[in-house]
Amino acid sequence: MAGNRYFEDQPYEVANPFNIMITLSPFDIDLSTTLLMPKTLLEANLFRFMDISFLVELLQVRNNPRMIEFFDIDTKITTFLTMKEDGNNFKFYGWNNILERKHYRAGDTLAFWWDLHHTRLNFKHVA
Repeated sequence: MAGNRYFEDQPYEVANPFNIMITLSPFDIDLSTTLLMPKTLLEANLFRFMDISFLVELLQVRNNPRMIEFFDIDTKITTFLTMKEDGNNFKFYGWNNILERKHYRAGDTLAFWWDLHHTRLNFKHVA
């Protein structure tokens, strides 16, 4: 849901030290159903804000994917992706649903940040 009656959508802030900056590779674009993010980046910039029960199930129960909201701050469209640990990375399944409408290219940089009030991962194309 875009906004609610109590809190506005958290906008992109360039100076936010917890932004997760991802430059898309050809793998992330070409017929990909997943987006790959390094585990260390998520541990430092995302996990500290998430509900502990979500993290316990995600990290301690192997092969237990968790659903997470990706909110496009520009179009106000929410897409639900499945998040799963894969070695030193996390894969977000369902990424192709975002690619179908956004038409990103390899080399594009996206910013992701956690919206505490809406418990979702907001994102924006920044370069």
